[in-house]
Amino acid sequence: MQAENQTMSFRKLSRKYDFLDNTRILLDFKFDPIKEFLDNSVEMILRQEKELDKKYHAWNKKHAHNPEVPDAFDIYEMEIINSSEFPNILNQSIYLTIYSTFENKFFSLCEWCQNVENLKIGPKDINGQGYIGQCRKYITNVLDVNLDDLNETWVEIKKYQLIRNSIAHNNGILKSPKNDVLTFIENSSGISFDTEKSQVTIESIDFLKTLIDKLTDFLSETAEKIMNKKNKAST
Repeated sequence: MQAENQTMSFRKLSRKYDFLDNTRILLDFKFDPIKEFLDNSVEMILRQEKELDKKYHAWNKKHAHNPEVPDAFDIYEMEIINSSEFPNILNQSIYLTIYSTFENKFFSLCEWCQNVENLKIGPKDINGQGYIGQCRKYITNVLDVNLDDLNETWVEIKKYQLIRNSIAHNNGILKSPKNDVLTFIENSSGISFDTEKSQVTIESIDFLKTLIDKLTDFLSETAEKIMNKKNKAST
């Protein structure tokens, strides 16, 4: 009877961890609206730019030969300046949203495992470099799950973290970036680095969509490793 109860307990634990098999689907529900928002926002910006360009040229065509009338730039200066800032505002703000969502989901994954295992130690009790550092150490040190296969991805995520911090705290300025960070930026689509200003600029939503895909892959694969390790231990 005792053995039967123990077997049922193991099966119950296994079923709980099997829920992690839905991690990618749940992440898609969270990140897909962000991707759609990016696409819609870019279309909106392009429409506004075309409308502004049309007004600009129409004004010049109508008043080009009248020296007493201000030129189109003087008339539409503020609209031109504001319009030029829209892509940067969009890309920086959404970058921070994506990274914050990643942090939250990573932390929630750890807390969920803590509850399943009924552990007193949670991810917030672990020393690490920010939330994601705490989470990774929690999974490897407390949950005893090997994430070595994801080391290459993790190194890349740390670069995304550095870029995030520069945007959040210093308007994209990277002080004395290491060569590997500069190489990463150079080899990534949709982002650039101004060496004179030491400033990162996200130039297109391609970079943001790639970021979403890589963070989703990392969290999904991490959840899969936890699930496989715990299910194996319970059989």
